[in-house]
Amino acid sequence: MALLSINEEELERFIAKRVREGVREELAKRGEITDQKMFSRKDAYHYLGVSGSYFDSAVKRGFINPSLPGDGRTRYYLREDLDRFAEDGKDYLKKARL
Repeated sequence: MALLSINEEELERFIAKRVREGVREELAKRGEITDQKMFSRKDAYHYLGVSGSYFDSAVKRGFINPSLPGDGRTRYYLREDLDRFAEDGKDYLKKARL
C-alpha cells in the first residue's frame, strides 16, 4: 500500500487560494466585491473593518506601512499589504487561543 505524501505548505497555499476565490464569489453575489488595488486611509480601515483609531495605531506601530506617501498629507496603502495584515492578525488569534 502506497502512502500519500502531502506537502503541508503547498496544501495551505491551495486552501487559502480556494477560500479567497470562494469569498470573492460570495462578495460578487452581494455586490460588495472590490478590485481596488490602492486605498486611502479611510478606504483602508473600512476595507479591513476596523476603526480609524485602530488603523492609525497599527500604522504607528509599523504593522501597516503606506505604500505611497502621496502629497504629504494623504498616504495610500496596497490591498495586498492590507490583506497580509489581516491574515497576520488571524495567525495571532490562533496562537493566542492555544
